[in-house]
Amino acid sequence: MALEYDLYLAASMRPRQALELLAGQVDGLAWSEDGFCLVHEVVTITAAETRIPGRGPTVVEEVFGFDLKVGVGFRFVSNTDYGIFKQIMLRATMLLLKHAQNAVLLFNGEIIALQRFGGKLVLNADHHIWDDDEWLKSGGAVPFERRPLPSPLL
Repeated sequence: MALEYDLYLAASMRPRQALELLAGQVDGLAWSEDGFCLVHEVVTITAAETRIPGRGPTVVEEVFGFDLKVGVGFRFVSNTDYGIFKQIMLRATMLLLKHAQNAVLLFNGEIIALQRFGGKLVLNADHHIWDDDEWLKSGGAVPFERRPLPSPLL
């Protein structure tokens, strides 16, 4: 099974803007040959509109109660360095959170890794990615709380 994280944002940016922001501020990322995603030896990053015109709210919108604008996907490249993947994904996530009051980062589509509602950032204490959050504390990130976040998607 692939390891994937999806960041859903209520932000005023478009998918291309999100990728351009990351390409300009996260070291080591390059545009794919087709120019539709960002690549690194450990991660592929995609972005898409979360709403299809003429359709109702997405499942994520219904469950978490906010209007989504853009989804950014982080796919781990198998048999590479998970630590580097984690650093890139978390750096990208923190950059994108600067543009959204509400967001949720899901692991493999159902487990909450972090959520941000009304500007308040909460890390899921039960998720393995937070085994060392010193980079968050030292990186000047927004204040955060760490507690269990049971997923309403399971």
